[in-house]
Amino acid sequence: MNKTLRWLALTLFLICSTNTSIASTISINAVNDVKLIDSGSVPFYRDKRNNALGIDARVSAYRNLFARAEMEFNGESGHYDITITTITEEDGEPLFRLWVNNELVGLYRNTYIGEGSSLDLQPEKHTWQNIALNTHDVIAIEANAHTNGEIPEHGGTAWARGRWRQLDITLTDPLTTNAQTARPRFRKHSDLLLTQFDLKPDADDIHAVAALGSMLKHDDLSGVNVFAVAGSVGTQKGPYIQANSLFKLAFGKQGLNWTDAHTQWQQSVLKVRDRVRATLAQGGNVWVQEAGQSDFTRDWIAALLEAGIDKQIIKNSVIVVQHSDWNEQKTTPQDLAFVKKHTHYQPINDGNKPKLLYIRKGRRGPFTPSYVAEGSKWLDAATSDKNSRKHARALWQEAAKLVKQSQFNADYSVIPKGGVDFSDIVENWWIFDLGQAAVSVHHFWERYVTDVELDKIAPPKGRLAIVADGNSPDPDDIGATPVMFGMLKQTGLSDRLVHLSHSCDLDPFRNKARWQIDPENEARRQAKLHELSIKGTSLFGPFNQLRNVYNCRSDKEGAVQDLVDAINASSQQDPLWIVEAGEPDLIGYALQASDKSKHQFVHVISHHPANDNSGDYFTWQQILDFGVTEHQIGDQNVGLQSAISEWDWIEQYDDAELDFIQDMLAYAEADGVVPFQANHYDCSDAGMVYWWITGADKGGNNTASPADIKDMLLLNK
Repeated sequence: MNKTLRWLALTLFLICSTNTSIASTISINAVNDVKLIDSGSVPFYRDKRNNALGIDARVSAYRNLFARAEMEFNGESGHYDITITTITEEDGEPLFRLWVNNELVGLYRNTYIGEGSSLDLQPEKHTWQNIALNTHDVIAIEANAHTNGEIPEHGGTAWARGRWRQLDITLTDPLTTNAQTARPRFRKHSDLLLTQFDLKPDADDIHAVAALGSMLKHDDLSGVNVFAVAGSVGTQKGPYIQANSLFKLAFGKQGLNWTDAHTQWQQSVLKVRDRVRATLAQGGNVWVQEAGQSDFTRDWIAALLEAGIDKQIIKNSVIVVQHSDWNEQKTTPQDLAFVKKHTHYQPINDGNKPKLLYIRKGRRGPFTPSYVAEGSKWLDAATSDKNSRKHARALWQEAAKLVKQSQFNADYSVIPKGGVDFSDIVENWWIFDLGQAAVSVHHFWERYVTDVELDKIAPPKGRLAIVADGNSPDPDDIGATPVMFGMLKQTGLSDRLVHLSHSCDLDPFRNKARWQIDPENEARRQAKLHELSIKGTSLFGPFNQLRNVYNCRSDKEGAVQDLVDAINASSQQDPLWIVEAGEPDLIGYALQASDKSKHQFVHVISHHPANDNSGDYFTWQQILDFGVTEHQIGDQNVGLQSAISEWDWIEQYDDAELDFIQDMLAYAEADGVVPFQANHYDCSDAGMVYWWITGADKGGNNTASPADIKDMLLLNK
């Protein structure tokens, strides 16, 4: 073969290879490609201005009836994702139906956008997944005209015209998992929240019902269509906690808004079947908060299939959200397999554990907050007569009464000790995509449960030591250290600080992180950290109990000895709390050289295994083996690595201390060694000091936000 033919053959091969994905998608333009557009109860017309088929809703006889467009499928037999491009309309939310050979296999209702929305007459896409098609099958799209009754017109209201523009039919693997597809979004105007609680044997469901009832009174969930189920149990043993009184408070009338599957299983199955069928018929999705086992879900899914609902409609429109391995283990295995096969089954991370962004392997699914907290302050604030949110107060009072009556005393739970556990609600957090607004028990309580003040200046007894890195590779300590100074000053706790050291990455060029620092930038960081520490202790001082500020790289011996002295001064009445804001090596050397009998009075606060596990000379386990008390409070980056705009409020003040904090946050943001700090102000390590100031392990806030930090920095301004 000569060079020209070889080049031509290679070019043709590349073209064919490049266009494989294109060839697997068949695109059908509604206006130009669909010939049969009048086979429904009313006809479509070609709306060339919007490049769409639509219904002439000016004709009153055409309203609420379905137009139908049909086309023959000429692709290869297989499973396909079928994506419809509709046109949003401010005056209504038309329903679209997908038929294959006169079998209804998919429904979708357009999103509500409201009058005057900039989204009016804009394209919107929806995908029906894994639809089985054979060559020469007849595909039909039906749509209806619809009014939301909001826009007056000609003595009545304006009607949306059921416009749609295009179908894209893409060959797919029928084994494609939910994790490979974009997550769906809850839509208030069309969707149903089906919330199912087992109530056996753990009392956490009692707290979860009270928490959801509190949420339903907030604007976040205003207008949400909810139906609840009590007693959706599986194979677990133990006592059932009857909570009908709480369900009435949270959801309203039994039979209308909730059902008792514990005493009326089959009747409850049929009630749920009918509520789900009605939602699906109107193009809505059903979101199942599986706060229990899936045996009950299996039964109503089977009832839907028996009632003639197509399995693809169920697969595409019923989203079962499950956060708990234990719930899955206590589901009858064949029932769990059935539910996973017939629904969009979405596992998420367990709400019993902190939201730790550093976990990369072995997790169930998307991250979730931890909705478990020790201490009595949560229930005290919820049930207090000072809580003006009367509905939430009543819910939590009833929940507390039911837990007491149940005599629930499991040693694995925080509830018998006065704490709160509403971990099932992380499923609602994911379903409603609440994000930072409810990222912790603290945030949830403030948003949904109580207006009683939660954060108080309540530090534990003892002294504070801060060991920071900042010299490799992340510059966040440059911003965090002056924030710590400011909080200690404003709360009158400056004299509690007895040790301050920085640049504690003793061998920064052995760092195990993805990003590395070079010698020139590491030396610059050391100098900056020392400069800001000296200036900061002067500006925010006096810090009367500090001997000095120590650079661990240039004066390791001095830093170690200073921390040794602080450890040796510890007692039961005057413990030492060490903030591990960097690698643990300096702490290890100090513990190694100090009086072993004093270690029982030493607390080490950590928020990130990236610190714990990055020591060059001491492992984290070796630190713990010295006999100190460990406090893992969860990744403070979740709340405190924030948008720069969260700190714009400083511009309102002519204040040297606040200006210094802003300058250091900005310096770290512009540092340039690691890319993940760009466009963020990060004072995450300061979250450990905030936790300590607000109560430490006796109710301290371990999920501070920039707004929380602001309040503390302005306490006495």
